[in-house]
Amino acid sequence: MNLKERFILVLLLVCTIAYPNGDNNKVATYYIPKPDVMPQPSLAENKVRFIPEPQLYHQRKGNVPSSRYGIDVSRYQGDINWKEVAKDARVTYVYLKATESTGLVDRTYTKNLKEARKVGLPVGVYHFFSPNTPSHQQLANFINTVDPRTQDLIPIVDVEIAPKRKSQVLPFLRRLRAFVDGVEKYFGCKPMIYTSQDFYNRYLAGKFLDCPFMFARYAEDVPQVTDNVRFMVWQFTASGRIRGIKGDVDRSCLMNHYTVDDIRYNHKSKRKKK
Repeated sequence: MNLKERFILVLLLVCTIAYPNGDNNKVATYYIPKPDVMPQPSLAENKVRFIPEPQLYHQRKGNVPSSRYGIDVSRYQGDINWKEVAKDARVTYVYLKATESTGLVDRTYTKNLKEARKVGLPVGVYHFFSPNTPSHQQLANFINTVDPRTQDLIPIVDVEIAPKRKSQVLPFLRRLRAFVDGVEKYFGCKPMIYTSQDFYNRYLAGKFLDCPFMFARYAEDVPQVTDNVRFMVWQFTASGRIRGIKGDVDRSCLMNHYTVDDIRYNHKSKRKKK
């Protein structure tokens, strides 16, 4: 046996000892599907599991979910049958994606806005915020697309993408503040900030406390944030099923302190005169 053959034999023995079961030790991991650029699920384990509607604990204080549910949709939900959606008692409010960054307008926004309001559902709008794009350009895209007079709910600023470097965090926060202030001036009310539990704890805790919050956490327990801020809405799954919508849809619920009236927008009284 030459030196090369001896090396191959030793290598085979090492592999046999280290991996006695071959590929059987590999574990497949599946994540909750993301219809948009969604926050990572905050699950104890990484495998997908069904997230039921939140249980109600009315005797508890603090952030407690209610039975007042809503949905948010974008082009990823395709053609929606809003008449069927309105028949689902779990849907008491709807948020539609309108814009993203500086140039994207959701192609389903106009149709969804018209059809959802036609069947009597209270409708709001959200903008997907880009951390590295000038806020005034994003605001122009949003203002050119959304007419406050067509809105039933306060607007949402969707904040999910973090700056790539630590040195970019402060400029990102300044851009976000400028955008939030611009939306407030345009609508005449504070927008709600949507983000994930983990994103808030890392970048936004203790900041923007003049705004209401909507937190995403795809788990059975309500979001836990470091400053224990009281938030209005909890998005508890990205894999919900609602009649009238094919496939998955984001589902959320108002916390027990709030009703739909607390997120309702009255453009006649709230919008500031130019």
